[in-house]
Amino acid sequence: RRILAAIAAIAAVTVLFTGCNDIKDAVSGAVAQVISGNVTGQVGKTYATQWFEFTIDSIEVVPSYAGYTAAPGHKLIDVVITEKGTFETPSPMGTFDFRIDHDSFDDWYWPLDPMDSTMMPEEFDLAKDQVVQYHMVYEVPDDVKGLMLMYIELDEQNNEGNTFTINIED
Repeated sequence: RRILAAIAAIAAVTVLFTGCNDIKDAVSGAVAQVISGNVTGQVGKTYATQWFEFTIDSIEVVPSYAGYTAAPGHKLIDVVITEKGTFETPSPMGTFDFRIDHDSFDDWYWPLDPMDSTMMPEEFDLAKDQVVQYHMVYEVPDDVKGLMLMYIELDEQNNEGNTFTINIED
């Protein structure tokens, strides 16, 4: 009976953690499990999705980027991200992966089209163990508050997994 109870306990834990993702502190390397749901992230921590790991290296408001200045009444937010491929086959990536939302969820903002080679391409394939670092630059109205960078896991059938949210100080 004890053996059956132990097997049942192991099976329950296995089912509980199926589909979990790791969160790894970029400084200490500590890893924790996250069960599908909402993950509130921080700059400098590494987050593991189903297909890749990412670290938001920095988020800052900048006056211009690659010669582009925000329109009147707007500001530019420069997000530096490092991504590492973890899936067995190359994963399609690009500027469509990360958006900026705000607390009213009325609108969201996508990165500007790439203006130089430091900016994330609109589309690219990320191979297993490949590491890339790019800038994503967003133009948002000055008066919008509660900004947050978001990544939502979606598979080919548009099923949602974890939602990663990193608050932006404004």
